[in-house]
Amino acid sequence: MQLKTPRLSLREAEIEDVAALAPYQRDPRYLEHYLEVPDAGAIVADAISWQAASPRLNYQFIVELDGAAIGCAGLRQAGQPPGYAEVGVEIDPRHWGVGYAEELLSRLIRFARDELRVTHLRAETTMTNRRAIRLVERLGFRVVSSGGDAVSLELALPAS
Repeated sequence: MQLKTPRLSLREAEIEDVAALAPYQRDPRYLEHYLEVPDAGAIVADAISWQAASPRLNYQFIVELDGAAIGCAGLRQAGQPPGYAEVGVEIDPRHWGVGYAEELLSRLIRFARDELRVTHLRAETTMTNRRAIRLVERLGFRVVSSGGDAVSLELALPAS
């Protein structure tokens, strides 16, 4: 499966993608909102295992710019109420500030609504991740809960 945006491609993960994700996941700018370094190997392994699931509930795509992996983005329905999915986007900090995250998230919203028939999307981040909060709020998400270090936001998806 592959999704496209005007500038980016979202494709299924392959084991070789660990080498592209791991370096930026150790970047201090990326880690500012994490308690520990993410495990790129586990992320890619989960993404690969989800590809074979039937029915498929989770999608984790590798984000490419001109054929090079610059991040990952996903939708996860497992563990959510019927009609709901959690969405997440991450981009190598070297590519921040040019609108890629908004472009990706907009594409995932359309995929969730039009192809997966999701009715509500959830996003979670830390209270200090103002960039992520502003991004999802620009796309219509609203805060549904906050406490401690976490904030949860939700978007109702009207039928297309």
